[in-house]
Amino acid sequence: MPESESDTITRNAKSNLAFTLVNLPEEERIHMAQFYAFCRIVDDIVDEPGMTPQQRHEALDRWVSVVRGSCEPDPGIEREVRTLIDDLHLDTEPMLELIAGCRGDISPVQPATRRELLAYSYKVAACVGLTSAAVMGATDAARDYAVALGHALQLVNILRDVAEDCRKYGRFYLPLDDMELFGVTHEDIRQQRYSYRMRQLLAYEAALAERYFGEAEERYQALSVEDRNALVPAQAMSLIYHTILEKMQADEFRVFERRYSVGNFRKLWFMLRARFGTVEMPSMPNMPGLADWAFLKKRENSGK
Repeated sequence: MPESESDTITRNAKSNLAFTLVNLPEEERIHMAQFYAFCRIVDDIVDEPGMTPQQRHEALDRWVSVVRGSCEPDPGIEREVRTLIDDLHLDTEPMLELIAGCRGDISPVQPATRRELLAYSYKVAACVGLTSAAVMGATDAARDYAVALGHALQLVNILRDVAEDCRKYGRFYLPLDDMELFGVTHEDIRQQRYSYRMRQLLAYEAALAERYFGEAEERYQALSVEDRNALVPAQAMSLIYHTILEKMQADEFRVFERRYSVGNFRKLWFMLRARFGTVEMPSMPNMPGLADWAFLKKRENSGK
């Protein structure tokens, strides 16, 4: 049987999510490959070189029509995604939110506050989690888990890719309020100036990621056995990305010098651990130095 377009896209991507899918039952693996391919294509429309802004918008408009079912899908990945939606009776709102979030990156605007950052993160990451949970067979009880984990994973991506997002795409995802709080400028990021202020800023954002990892774990442990079993790939992703966060923390966030990752052997171990064990996340107050940041709670209570 020839390989489907979604399988080809997933195999070539070599992403953390694609790695965690190999342990799924065949039908669920196929479905997740189809959804992952959709996410990959939408993201590539915005990021890959060689397209004008108008062409990018038109390509995303086409996918909006495919997801809504208002056009005849072309053979290949469009038809696969449309069939996935129909066969599983998926709520398409999260998929449309994902497209809208990616569309915003065509002409990016830096979030001014954490609230704006989390609104963006909801679209491009939490919504991916919501649909992934549904595709993997979890019930609606997993929604809060999916949202919290989506925020956590996206925040790790933002921390890890600070230099690349600026250099390749001219994007700044760290909230402007937070940059000003620590005295970090856009030029500091452009020139990749590693300083005490930069480390403190990134540690500040890491604390937010830690809280979402902790919230996701609490939500996960409260789910039924059936939902937890369905979400094993998501828990493996949690372990992988939390380890990346730990590496950055231990290395004092030298994100301008290296790209942090986890090797395949350790990913395999995390998949086994997610299936047979629990995920233990340190609470935010136990993180070195964060207990003294009284302004952290004050600022977040104010909604920033």
